[in-house]
Amino acid sequence: MSEERAVAELREQVYCEVLELFEDDRLKAELWLSSPIRAIGNQAPVTLMDTEAGLLKLRNVIKKWQEGAVS
Repeated sequence: MSEERAVAELREQVYCEVLELFEDDRLKAELWLSSPIRAIGNQAPVTLMDTEAGLLKLRNVIKKWQEGAVS
């Protein structure tokens, strides 16, 4: 599998995890993706969705958020 395809699949997984985090509320998920988040250096999550490293970082933040470790 090409790296580009792997990143595309990971991006899809992360988007699904974000939707799950916001109980399938697409509006809230899109707002979160486009808003600066302190846990990632006040960047909007969408800015990290083009690379595998960025996507893995987002997955980590989402996991911590689900566990209640991120505010």
